[in-house]
Amino acid sequence: MIGLLFACADTGGADHRATTAPATQPPPRTPDRGPDGGPGAAGRGAAGDPIDSDAGNLPPQPSTQDEDPASSAAEAGDPILVGWAAEPGDGVPSTTGGDSGPAVTAKSAAELLEYAMREGPLTIRVQGTLSVPRLQVTSDKTLVGIGAGATIEGGVRIRGKAGAFVSNVIVRNLRIHGAASDVEGDAVQVHYAHHVWIDHCEIWDSADGALDIVHASNWITVSFTKFWYSDATPDPKHRFANLVGHTDDNDEDEDRLKVTFHHNWWGPGVIERMPRVRHGEVHVFNNYYSARGNNYAVGAGFQARLLIEGNHFDHVADPHRFYDGEPTAQIVAHGNLYTETSGAQDTGQGAAFTPPYAYRLDDVAMVRELVMSQAGPR
Repeated sequence: MIGLLFACADTGGADHRATTAPATQPPPRTPDRGPDGGPGAAGRGAAGDPIDSDAGNLPPQPSTQDEDPASSAAEAGDPILVGWAAEPGDGVPSTTGGDSGPAVTAKSAAELLEYAMREGPLTIRVQGTLSVPRLQVTSDKTLVGIGAGATIEGGVRIRGKAGAFVSNVIVRNLRIHGAASDVEGDAVQVHYAHHVWIDHCEIWDSADGALDIVHASNWITVSFTKFWYSDATPDPKHRFANLVGHTDDNDEDEDRLKVTFHHNWWGPGVIERMPRVRHGEVHVFNNYYSARGNNYAVGAGFQARLLIEGNHFDHVADPHRFYDGEPTAQIVAHGNLYTETSGAQDTGQGAAFTPPYAYRLDDVAMVRELVMSQAGPR
C-alpha cells in the first residue's frame, strides 16, 4: 500500500504540525473543514472494483478482447483521492473514472484507441509499450498501466468542447513519453474537462507541455507524478512542465481552474512551469523540486491564487514568484524547505484561498525521500 500522509490546513497560513496516517485509512476531516460541514475527500473518490458482469450493456464492439475483472485500484495500491478532484461540481459528485463499469485490457494501440472512445464507464488496463500519437479519452474512464513499465508513446487528450466537457477521468500508473505526441505537442492535455485525476505517472520529453490544464477545465488533482526532460527531448528550449490557464484574457477560466498538485516530482531538465498559473485556485503541497539549472519553479500570473506549502525546493532558482510582477496574482507560502535555492520566494498580495477539502501535510523534512520513492508508476 502507498503511504499517503496529509494534514489539515488552517486558514491563516501558519505552519502545520505533521501527522502520520496509515495508507488504508482516508484522511480525517476536522470539524472546521468543508463547506457547511459537508463531507470531504474522506470516503469519496477512492478507486473501487470495476463490475465485470455487465459487458452486455455496452454496444457491440469489433474487438474480441476479453474483459478483465481486475481493478485499477489493485494495480496501483489503492491510492486515496485528495484535492480538488474529490470535490463536487458541474453535476459530478467526485472523480471515480470507470469504477462503475467493466474492465478490459489493451494490448495493442488499436485496442487502446477503441476502448478509450467507448461510451460509458470503463477501466482500461494498458499492457506493454503502445505507440499512440493521439489518445482521445472520453468521459467515465480509468486508464491504468499494468505494472511499472506500461508506456504510451505519444499524447493523452482529455478534451471536450465548450458546452460538452469530458468529465470523470483517471489516468494512473502510466509512463507517458510525449516526444511523438500529436496533441499540440502536449504529453497530456486537459482541455474543456472537469474531474480529472492524474496519479502515479511518469511524464517526459514533450515538445510543448508535459501536462497542460486549460480552457475552463476544473476539479483536477495531480498526485505522485514525475515530470522530467532528457537530452533527446524534441525542443530543448521548451522544457516547460505544467501550464494552468493558457491566456490572461480567457474569460471562460474565471472561477475555474481549481487544481491540486501534491507529492509530485519536478526533476532533471525541467526549466519552467512547475506549475505556471493564470486565473485558478491552485494548491501546491508536499512536492519535491530538484530541477537544477531552471529559470523558475512556481509562477503566479494573471488572477492566480496559489497556496504553496510543505514543499522541498532543492537547489532550484526562484522557487515561487509573481510572473512578470503580476499585480493581480496572490501567493500564500509557508512551511516550505529551501535547500540552496536562489532568487524569488514571493509571497503576499492577498490571502489566496482556503481549500474546502481535508488533507494532511507530511513533515517537509521527509518530502524528498517520500516523493522520490513513491512518485511514478508502481
